[in-house]
Amino acid sequence: MRKININEAKTTLASLVKEVANGEEVIITEESGLAIQLVLLEEAPGLPGFDEGTLFNPEGLWEHAKPITSEEIDEARNETWRKFDQAEKA
Repeated sequence: MRKININEAKTTLASLVKEVANGEEVIITEESGLAIQLVLLEEAPGLPGFDEGTLFNPEGLWEHAKPITSEEIDEARNETWRKFDQAEKA
């Protein structure tokens, strides 16, 4: 079993995935005491997003989404900067 802190796991995720795929047990820990085990899912029938060639779509969320226009992106960007500027002045 390999224990690794979350900061190191961020930079070595690809190698950790290979280790788990080869049967190694990997535990990721945080300073708070939280521990997470990486688990290999060879097959996950019935779980959304695990079917080959499909995208993860929790509860049909994307079926109701509309495309975002460039104007909406610009508006959101400007609003974010306005909030940032206000916070900086406070």
